[in-house]
Amino acid sequence: MNTLENSVKKLAGALDELEEKLDDRLCELAARSETIDLAKIRARTAKTQASAAAEDLADAIRDLKTLLTSEKGA
Repeated sequence: MNTLENSVKKLAGALDELEEKLDDRLCELAARSETIDLAKIRARTAKTQASAAAEDLADAIRDLKTLLTSEKGA
């Protein structure tokens, strides 16, 4: 009976250790998920800002072309 009790105790200890490792891994994955979500938000923000900057640049180029064309005609 003593051997069976020792085996059960070892199994219980191993299961506790496994549960702890799983909890640690889940916390690690949750942290990675949060980091990925933040990166996606930043990427979306950067894309929006780049798009706005591209539109502003296109407007500036169009204005310069208009100025250059009107100066040639003058």
